[in-house]
Amino acid sequence: MTHPFGFISALEAYDEGPNGAHRLNMRYDHIVRPFQADIKGARVLDLASHDGRWPYALAFAGAKEVVGIEGRQSLIDRFDEFPDDDHKARVSLRQGDIFEGLEALKAAGEMFDVVAIYGIYYHITEHYRLMLLAQALKPKLIIVDSEFIVSSDGPIVRFMREETGNDLNTSARAEGREVELVATPSMRFMDVVGEVTGHSTEWIDWETLPKDKREGLGDYYRKNAQRRRGTVAFRPLEDFDPREKRPRVFIDPKLPG
Repeated sequence: MTHPFGFISALEAYDEGPNGAHRLNMRYDHIVRPFQADIKGARVLDLASHDGRWPYALAFAGAKEVVGIEGRQSLIDRFDEFPDDDHKARVSLRQGDIFEGLEALKAAGEMFDVVAIYGIYYHITEHYRLMLLAQALKPKLIIVDSEFIVSSDGPIVRFMREETGNDLNTSARAEGREVELVATPSMRFMDVVGEVTGHSTEWIDWETLPKDKREGLGDYYRKNAQRRRGTVAFRPLEDFDPREKRPRVFIDPKLPG
């Protein structure tokens, strides 16, 4: 099987620990590969692009163009270390706040086929606003990979503090602020967002990954925990009742090999 992150040699640069390449490639198999038919030839927007790893992976999956928005210029600069190949050539990274970026894209009338929201959704507080702004770009698919509250059956959002000094955490909303407020939504919250906005929600079934391939992926497999990472895809529906509660749907990522 060919993976986009096989070129990584200095894993420390990716903040992923000793299983860095394996973690990135297994995540690719669950948050990108299952949607390859949608991504191929598509114009894709990636929010909170970090060092460009997921824009690169989306281009690797066949996207015609990938636009990334990232708040930290120091992370964007690290994209220079990626291979100078055709995948990288189809990626453009913009520095800025993701909400301001989405507002600007909406005002300009820009549209995207796919919106990827990988790893940022539990580092913000305005989850519903973000989804509405993403939907305003008329995508056929929105993919969210995030931590979710799994200990509640209700559509809740749980707030907490987070330090801003770590590149994997939220950015400071005001200059010099060392701690910010962030929040983690529940899985049911995501289901309800889909129900009221006219989108289907399909959850990736991470349990299909064999146990011997789960190294470095512990956040997806926490047992008896309040929070666990997961992946959900939104697709627009032609007919829907915003008052209807739909059963949760899990899909098999159908990993090859």
